Amino acid sequence: MKIINRIMISSAFLVLLSLVFLLAVLSLIIFLFPDDPGKEVLDKNVFYAGEILRDFDVSTKDWDTLNARLDPFGYKLLVLEGDDTVFSTLNDSQGRIINSLKTLELDQNILAGENQDLTFVGVADGEYSIFAVGGSSDISHVSNGFLKSFLISGLLVIAVILLLGQLFTRKMAWRILQPLNALSDGAKRIENGDFSQPIVYSGKDEFEAVCIAFNHMQEHLLKEREKNAAYERARTDLITGISHDLRTPLTSVKGYIKGLLDGVANTPGKREQYLSIAYEKACDMDELLQKLFYFSNLETGNLPLSLVREDLGDFVRRFAEDMQDEFDHKNIKMTLNITSVPHPVEIDPEQMRRVLLNLTENAIKYASGESLSLSISVWYEGGMEHLLFTDNGQGVPEEHLPYLFERFWRGDEARSAKRGEGSGLGLYIVKYIVEAHSGSVTAKNDNGLQIDISLPSEKEEIL
Repeated sequence: MKIINRIMISSAFLVLLSLVFLLAVLSLIIFLFPDDPGKEVLDKNVFYAGEILRDFDVSTKDWDTLNARLDPFGYKLLVLEGDDTVFSTLNDSQGRIINSLKTLELDQNILAGENQDLTFVGVADGEYSIFAVGGSSDISHVSNGFLKSFLISGLLVIAVILLLGQLFTRKMAWRILQPLNALSDGAKRIENGDFSQPIVYSGKDEFEAVCIAFNHMQEHLLKEREKNAAYERARTDLITGISHDLRTPLTSVKGYIKGLLDGVANTPGKREQYLSIAYEKACDMDELLQKLFYFSNLETGNLPLSLVREDLGDFVRRFAEDMQDEFDHKNIKMTLNITSVPHPVEIDPEQMRRVLLNLTENAIKYASGESLSLSISVWYEGGMEHLLFTDNGQGVPEEHLPYLFERFWRGDEARSAKRGEGSGLGLYIVKYIVEAHSGSVTAKNDNGLQIDISLPSEKEEIL
C-alpha cells in the first residue's frame, strides 16, 4: 500500500476512534443524568416542609418551634404580615428573595416553587404568609454536574486523541524510517567498497521501488568496478604483450645491425641479406604497432562504422581476387563455396576486410602443415548470412576454444609454434568488428579451425 494511502487511512481511523470514544462518554453522561436539563426539578424535602407548614397552628405564633421543625430538612422560616417581615432566619444570600416572595399571592393551599436557584413552599394563614425556603433546586446541581462531567470528558478525549496520535505517528515514522535506515546502511557499505549485500525490503509502497533501484545501482557499480578491474588487467596485459611481442623482432634487428657494424657480414651478399632481414623485422614491428593502435581505438570507442549495402558473396570474391598473388607467393590454396542466391548485408567494407585479413593471418601463423588450404563459404540460413572461414591445420585444443577471442590470449602451443609471432589481438578484433555489425562469431574444430560469422540479412520480406 502506498504511503499516502496509509497516512489517509490512519488519519481517518484516528478521527473515527476519537469520535467513537467521545460518543461513548456522552452516552455515559446521559445514562447517569437522564433528566431533561430544561425541566425544573424541586428539592424532594419540599414536601416535608409543606406538611410541617400545613400542620402548624398559627395562633400560637411559636415561630422558633416551627423553624426548629424545618431546620432538619434544610429549610429556613420566613413569616410575612403584608409587606412586613415578622420572622426570618434567612441569611444574607437567601434574604434577597424576600421581596420576590412578597409579590406572590397565597391562599389556603400550599404553593411550592423555585426562585433564584432556591426551593420554597408557602401557605397563607389569616394575615400571615408563611414560607419555608430551602436548598438549591436539582436543576442547578444537574447543570453544574453536567458541566463538570463535560469538562472532564473533554479533557479525557483530548488526552486520548493525543495518545492515539502519538501511537499512530510513531508507527508511521517507524515504517518510513525502516527503508531509510536500510538505504543509509547500504550507502555506507558502498562507501566502504562492499557491493555484495543488497537491501532487503518487502514493503508494498514507494520505498520498495527506491530500494529496488538502489540495488540495481549497486549491481551496476559492481559491474563497473569489475569492468575497471578487467581494464586494468588489460592494460597490464597490453604492456606485457607489447614488451613480449616487440622484444623478438627488436632483438633480431639489433642483432643484424650489430653484425653489420662488427663486420660479420663481410660480403655484399651477406650485407644485403642482413639488411633485408632487419627490414622485414622492422615491418613486423610496424604491423604490431598498427594493431595495438587499432586496439586502442576499439577500447576507447573511436571506431565509427560507415555501413553500406553489399552482397557478402561478391565481397568475399573480391577479397580472394585481391589476395591471390600473395596466396600464390606463399603457396596457399583458397577455395570459395558461395551459394548462387543474393546475400545482401550492411557492412563497413574496410572493417570487414580487416576481419578477413586477420582470419587469414591467424591461419597462416598457427595452422601447421606442409600445404595450407583455406576455404570461405557463404550461405543464408535463419534470417542470417553466414560466412565460414576454415583451414586444414591442426585446430585449437578444445579447452582453449572459449578463450580464442579474448584480448591478448594465446595458447602456449600457438605461441611456440611460430617463435612467438603473434599479438593475441587478431581474433579479438574480429569479434569486436562482427559484434559492432550486430553479428556473432563462433569457433570450433573440424579437420582444422572453423570460424563461423553470422551477419543480419538485408533481404526484403516477401509479402
